[in-house]
Amino acid sequence: MKSTERPSKTPEKQEPKLNGQISKFSPTPADDNLPKELTTDQQPVHAPVKENPLEPPKVEPQVTGKRNKKKIDSPPAAKPHIPFQDRSEEPELPPSPCQHMQFLDCNLEVGRVIFECYHCQQGIISEYTGKPVVGEYKGRPSVIFTKVKCPNCEQTAIRLQAREVLSITAIPSPWQQ
Repeated sequence: MKSTERPSKTPEKQEPKLNGQISKFSPTPADDNLPKELTTDQQPVHAPVKENPLEPPKVEPQVTGKRNKKKIDSPPAAKPHIPFQDRSEEPELPPSPCQHMQFLDCNLEVGRVIFECYHCQQGIISEYTGKPVVGEYKGRPSVIFTKVKCPNCEQTAIRLQAREVLSITAIPSPWQQ
């Protein structure tokens, strides 16, 4: 087995040893023959070197799964996506129906709600009472809605989370212009 030399633990500075080679820093007899400094006349003449700029190497992306394959294999987009650029070309969708409603006296025993019928936009004021009824839907607790019929078109105008609807009165809609 070959033994290795270990430096001693003394605080003295030691010269580095390079596997049996003479250190650069220690003077050798051959170094005495070299001139200490070269003057401009003594400088060697070299032909100018044409330097080419370094380019980073191309790295091919690795495909790790099917989901990444389309994204990696597809060529990059020719121009950046500008939001809302194509909006004028898309057909505009018809407005979806919405329902106006305003709850009054929510913290009292009997609450009131003013709303429009979902179908005919008839104004309606209704009184309700009680906490919502909780039932079961597909094995889970669910609130059972109370349906309020419109006096004008006789369809379900609104569904309330209340135990009981006390009154339904048709009024002119406050939201119609």
